[in-house]
Order: sequence, then C-alpha cells, then structure tokens
Amino acid sequence: MIDVYSATGTFTDKRTLTKDLAAAVLRWEQIPPLALFEQNTAAFIHDLPTDSLSNVAGDRCIAGSCGCRAAPPARGGPGCR
Repeated sequence: MIDVYSATGTFTDKRTLTKDLAAAVLRWEQIPPLALFEQNTAAFIHDLPTDSLSNVAGDRCIAGSCGCRAAPPARGGPGCR
C-alpha cells in the first residue's frame, strides 16, 4: 500500500496514477503477477487543501507539492516486526 498526500489539484489523472503506483509497489517487492496480490495492493491519493500542508519553516505548500508514505512489506524488513 502506498499513500500520497498532495495539495488539491496536483494530479489530474488520479485513477491512472494510483494504478501505476500500486503496480510499482508489486515490482519493487518483486511480487509475482498473481490476482491475489494485484487485488490486494492499493494506492491512495489524499487531496488536501493547500492551507493544511506546511513545512517546518511554515511555508504553505502549493499544487505540485506532495508527500508519500509506503507501508512496509508484509514479509518483514527494516522496521517490521
């Protein structure tokens, strides 16, 4: 699973982006192309108002700014228990 947090309006084709991101997770994890994994790996785009995003300096984020969080692999790895 991968979550992308961005200012509203950053991405225009979110459907394609989420599909491509989910597929990238499977490739990165070297998961075989099986329906079980393809149907249970997801990506989410979280559109947020520009005034709800900020850096440490207090600069407001604008369209085009985003952050990303990927869930650790299920089979374990750094930071996984």
